Amino acid sequence: MTREVSASPNPTSRTQLRALFRGHGFHPRRELGQTFLVDDNIARKVVRAAGLSGSEPVLEIGPGTGAVTRLLAAQARRVVAIEIDPVLVAVLSGTVGSAAEVVLGDFLKVDLDQLLSSEAPGSWRCVANLPYAITGPAIIRLLGNTAWFDRLVIMVQQEVADRLLAPPGGRARGLLTVLTEAACAISSAGAVSRRCFFPQPKVDSTILVLAVRRPALVPPELQAEFWRVVKAAFSTRRKTLANCLSGASGLGVAKEDAVQLLSSSGVEPGRRAETLTPQEFLAIATQFADLTREKGA
Repeated sequence: MTREVSASPNPTSRTQLRALFRGHGFHPRRELGQTFLVDDNIARKVVRAAGLSGSEPVLEIGPGTGAVTRLLAAQARRVVAIEIDPVLVAVLSGTVGSAAEVVLGDFLKVDLDQLLSSEAPGSWRCVANLPYAITGPAIIRLLGNTAWFDRLVIMVQQEVADRLLAPPGGRARGLLTVLTEAACAISSAGAVSRRCFFPQPKVDSTILVLAVRRPALVPPELQAEFWRVVKAAFSTRRKTLANCLSGASGLGVAKEDAVQLLSSSGVEPGRRAETLTPQEFLAIATQFADLTREKGA
C-alpha cells in the first residue's frame, strides 16, 4: 500500500529547507543536536530498513523537517511522530500536512504506554534519528519498552554504531551493547555520510536495525537482576568480573561470593565484562537471583 504525500516543500532540498527555516524564523539549535537529513536516497534507505508492508503503525522519534516522515506516511498504515521543538512541529505541517500525527513532546518523558496503547503490543515499528546527546538514554528507554515494538530502525553516530555492533572481546563493547543484544538482534543497514545533513555534523552516521527478540532472551522475572549484573560488570572496565561484582559498588556481595557466583555460572572469575555474551550474563543473573532468594529466606 502506497499513498502519495505532497513533496512540496521538499525537506530534502537544501534550497527549500533554507526557505522554510527563514519563513519560520528558525535556526538549528546546537544544544538539541539539531541536524537535518537532506538526502532523499538515505531517507528511502531508512524506510526500506523498517520493512513496512502497509499494515503497521510507526512511531517516529525526532521527525525534524519530515524527510523520512513523508515517506513513512506513504507506506505505513499510521505514523505517530514525536518532535520536541514547537517550531519544527509548524514546519512539519507544511512538509507532511495531516499524513502523520505529530506530537509535541520529549521522547524521554512522554507517556509511551498512553501514546501507543491504541495499537496492539508488538505491532509498532520505530524509526528514529537520535541526537548524540540523548542516544544512550533514548536507546535504554526503547529497550525498556520493547513489548510495544517489532522492529527499531535507529540512525546513530558512527561511534555509537561501532559500540553496539562490537562482538564479545571487542574494545568498543560496553553496557549498552549487551543490553541491546539481549533485547534485539542488531544489524547495520548502511553508513550515512555527514554530507547528507544540514547543518553538517562533524561525524558520519550509521543506520541500525534492531529486530526485537521473540521470545525475549531474558525472562521478565530476571530483568532486574540481569540489568544489575551487567551494570556492575561494566562499572570498572579494567577490573576482572570478580572484582567488579563484589563490594558495595557491585552486587553488594563479598569477593569470595562473587567468585563462587561466577564459577557456578560457568564463567571464569578472571574474565572481563567485554568478553561475555548476553547468554553468559543471563547465567550469572540467574545464579544471582537464586543467591538473593536464599539470603532472603
